[in-house]
Amino acid sequence: MKPLAISFITATIVILSQLVNAQNYIGLHKNEIAKQMPQEYKGFYFEKEVNVDDRGFLKYVNTIEEQTILFMIDADGYCTAVSRMYNTWLYDQVVNELNSKYQQVSTNKWLEVKEGKNYDLILIKGKWFLTLTIRPHTK
Repeated sequence: MKPLAISFITATIVILSQLVNAQNYIGLHKNEIAKQMPQEYKGFYFEKEVNVDDRGFLKYVNTIEEQTILFMIDADGYCTAVSRMYNTWLYDQVVNELNSKYQQVSTNKWLEVKEGKNYDLILIKGKWFLTLTIRPHTK
């Protein structure tokens, strides 16, 4: 097998193995997120922190996989929601991963139960990218 083909297959396996892993950082302080990100999201690096009035976000990117993770942060520095953007070609893999880990409640919505709390995972398919958003469950 040619080296380029081997590299492509290896990269694809790495991408698919880390699609929906350990995403729910809701309730963690931004300092804890900064500690956990390098361990749980290989290939992602901190790009910037943005603060506007009483809220903001932390932005992490992975340029090789063309993915972005945004951690929405409140005025005290605690995560209130998480959004992760993927390439649209990963749609089927992301849906399959969500179906295997969480309870699907509608076409683009799943429910996660973590430490006695419920969270909504909502997947939106745009023209150029997918966005998976995790928020505390609302009725």
